[in-house]
Amino acid sequence: MMKTEISTNGKHEVQREGHRVAVTQDHKRTAPARFDRAGDSSKKEKKQSLFRRPGVIVAAAALTIAGIGYGAFTMFHSFTHETTDDAFIDVHFVSVAPKIAGRVSVVHVDDNQLVKKGDVLVEIDPRDFQIALAQAKANLAKDKATQIQAATAEKRAVDLFGRNVISTQDRDSSVASSQSTKAAVEADEAAVEQAELNLSYAKIKIKAPIDGYVTKEAVAIGDYLQVGQALMSLVPPRVWVIANFKETQLRNMQPGQPVNISVDAYPNLDLRGRLDSIQAGSGAAFTLLPPENATGNYVKVVQRVPVKIVLDDQQNPQRVLGPGMSVVPTVYVGGEVGAAWKVAIGAIILAAGVILGAALWIGRVRRGQT
Repeated sequence: MMKTEISTNGKHEVQREGHRVAVTQDHKRTAPARFDRAGDSSKKEKKQSLFRRPGVIVAAAALTIAGIGYGAFTMFHSFTHETTDDAFIDVHFVSVAPKIAGRVSVVHVDDNQLVKKGDVLVEIDPRDFQIALAQAKANLAKDKATQIQAATAEKRAVDLFGRNVISTQDRDSSVASSQSTKAAVEADEAAVEQAELNLSYAKIKIKAPIDGYVTKEAVAIGDYLQVGQALMSLVPPRVWVIANFKETQLRNMQPGQPVNISVDAYPNLDLRGRLDSIQAGSGAAFTLLPPENATGNYVKVVQRVPVKIVLDDQQNPQRVLGPGMSVVPTVYVGGEVGAAWKVAIGAIILAAGVILGAALWIGRVRRGQT
């Protein structure tokens, strides 16, 4: 092998060429490993420092305290309010039906139309009733003429019987015939009155008995109507809410308490009302087949009691409210003083625990850094 002498300040350094090459190659191999270990250690320090920064700990504590405040507000609201989603719009709708039988000539309304009291809904052809009235009057005139004739025959028979000209049977027959014609005249007079009344119904037409919206219209021009046949229903604008609260929610409910109502169909519509009354009994007690708790195995189930809520706001014509629509009422039941104390004490204890825990953690981090 070749030897190389290097003079440095009067000293000779002999190095083998092969040895120098080996040392250089070892240095090249070990340098990247050192840098990798240094990079891993720096990343680990960064990850650990993120959870040990006082600012991060304070921010986490602040967010936790904010969550405690929101939870306290929600709990306070639940203590002072009762709500349920088992609630619906209800109303006493009116069914419109004719008093007479006849054929429809005109229909003036359509589905979902708002009508006022006295508006004409349906017209019935009056010609049949005019003919019936004329026939009744003709029968009355005929029976009156028969009655006059029978009365004259009765008078003559009584006179002849007094002179022993006719028998008792002939006299009684004449008297009975006169009484029969008199009864026929009275019946004809009643028939004339009925025909006049029917004609007046046809002339007066079928009108709206209340203000309301036309629903379930089941009549068209040309239909032959029967007496009492349902033509349509009128839903009045004044509606109310039937809310089925659990019996355990009625503890602090009283008539007159204010109620906020949200309508599922109109999320941006907030209605206000008041608690009107509480039904004397659960809803299940008035069903077709009420439960028989005295028989079989009994399993206690929390019952629901219908509560009537009346609205303070007049209905907006652009926001139609009808029976069966879902709502969510929230009743203010009071008791805010006691609820505030309970919620405040719980929130203060939790917040103090969070602050104390954050302070201890920050102190531990600082001790670890020294």
